[in-house]
Amino acid sequence: MDFTEQLKKDIIENIPKGKSARLLFLAGVTKNCAYIELYKKSVVLTYEFSSKEEAVALLPIIRDMSDGEVFFVQKGAQGENAYRIQLKDDAANKLLESLRLSRYGEKFVADNGVEYLKSLDTDTFFYYLRGVALVAARLRFADEEYSNYSLQFTFADKEYCLAFRDKMESLNIELKESESKTGYTLMSRNSSDIADMLAMCQANNCVLELNNILVDREQENQFNRISNFYMANYKKSMASIKKYTDAIMQLEKSGELEFLDKKLKNIAVARLYNSEDSMQELADRLSMSKTSLSRALNKILAIAEGKTDGRE
Repeated sequence: MDFTEQLKKDIIENIPKGKSARLLFLAGVTKNCAYIELYKKSVVLTYEFSSKEEAVALLPIIRDMSDGEVFFVQKGAQGENAYRIQLKDDAANKLLESLRLSRYGEKFVADNGVEYLKSLDTDTFFYYLRGVALVAARLRFADEEYSNYSLQFTFADKEYCLAFRDKMESLNIELKESESKTGYTLMSRNSSDIADMLAMCQANNCVLELNNILVDREQENQFNRISNFYMANYKKSMASIKKYTDAIMQLEKSGELEFLDKKLKNIAVARLYNSEDSMQELADRLSMSKTSLSRALNKILAIAEGKTDGRE
């Protein structure tokens, strides 16, 4: 049973909201469904999507992230359906640079994105993974005609494929590599690993459907392992954020927030109104290190608990 369209729908419904998260998401999409064409000194970046829904969902994001005109092409030269988004010259160059897929000085240099992929930590990789899964994944569940569960990713670049495999291995997800005439494929047939990856992509309906199938076809306790890795990290992150936001809301309610040191107050407000940001994303938003941000938030927490004084 092919659940690829449901996977795409789930991802589109949960496209990240913050700018830095959207850049990561778009980087994963761009690397795996866009191509660059060079005409002398002109550069054209073209996204080619398999469905109108994907193109319509990505169009506003690409427009928000680019500096210049963005073109949406629905009909091909022969009248066939073609869902393409195009950017040219400076708009294409600047977007590719922001996504770490090119360098542009005296000469345009395309980048394969491998080093950027390797540099991502766990939190940032989850956003990137959603973009990759939207355009490069195929999901199948067991039924009467197909006896296995499978989630596969298909790539054009072998070096990138291996880097993606290594990144997933660092998250305790094992993917089997294969090569065909159309590209390089990574696949998992392990239902628990598939569920973890779907949870990482926030493909909630797919997780629920897999749960139902597993309950019907396998022992119930097998499903208890689904998403343990993702959920443990997610709950830990959410608990940490909630601890700080609760303290900040307490200070706001008591009126003490207004009397905090200006820098602490700015950090407190940023944490409160960017609750979806990870610590690294919030640190980037505030142009400070993650360590400095953590130290400041802990000081705010101590003030809320009455252990220190944050007044000017």
